Amino acid sequence: MYMAGGGCSLPGRSKVLMPLEGVEGVKKFVYQTILDWGVNACPPLCIGIGLGTCAATSAMLSKKALLRPIGTRSQYPEVAKLEDEIQAGLDSLGIAPLGFGGSHTVLNVNIEAAAHHPATLGVGITTGCWATRRGEIIIHKDLTSEIISHKKALEV
Repeated sequence: MYMAGGGCSLPGRSKVLMPLEGVEGVKKFVYQTILDWGVNACPPLCIGIGLGTCAATSAMLSKKALLRPIGTRSQYPEVAKLEDEIQAGLDSLGIAPLGFGGSHTVLNVNIEAAAHHPATLGVGITTGCWATRRGEIIIHKDLTSEIISHKKALEV
């Protein structure tokens, strides 16, 4: 479940890059998106980036990436390195909390990727505001449910 307000969805975009744009094209697209729209999404932001075959697949992967816990990194070293690099680059934009300036524009950057044709690289971005909430619930076939996160909150 992803509970989002209206503003944090504004920067959501996806597209297919031109052949040979590669990783530099991905970074340029992400930086420009956050530069253009990030202040509207209540920074510091959680960023999900999807890399895949087309705009639709990349958008879906970006949502999956956004839902990973803050502080996690990809199991693939090259992707984890790119997550760190993009996070540092976004922080250097200086948008920061509520757009007032500072050194922390993002809380986290996660990337999910799928195989794609070498000449075609789709990129998608999904953002969550500083209040991004994450929880896990199991809904059984009989429609009963079990909350598996936030157990301490349920005890109160």
